[in-house]
Parts: sequence; structure tokens; C-alpha cells
Amino acid sequence: MPKAGLWANAVGLLISIVGTLLLFSHTTNQYHSAIQDLGSIAIAYLGLILLGISVSLTGLALLLRRTPD
Repeated sequence: MPKAGLWANAVGLLISIVGTLLLFSHTTNQYHSAIQDLGSIAIAYLGLILLGISVSLTGLALLLRRTPD
């Protein structure tokens, strides 16, 4: 399970980084920052970031899981 935990942790961190970069690029873009509905777009990116965090925490749980002897 440690290998699966490491992979899940890495994938979760990657999802969070991508979501953060997308949110940053979207809000600093002059065209997109003028859109009135920016709040719902930001909520979608924050959801992507939270998905990455939850996947990363799942990987951490898999790493810390102990098998019964």
C-alpha cells in the first residue's frame, strides 16, 4: 500500500497545483476578471483545489495505514 499512497499523494498535489494555477491565471487575465460571473468560476477552481487536497489526504492515509500482523 505504500506505493499506492505515494501515487495518490502525488496525484492529489498535482491536482491542487493545477487548480491553483488555473485560478490564478483566470483571475489575473484582464478579459476574464471583467466577467460578472467570476464568483462561480472561482468556486469551481476552489472545488478542484479541494479535490486535490482530499486525494492527497487519502494518499497520506494509505501511507500511514498499518496492516494487521
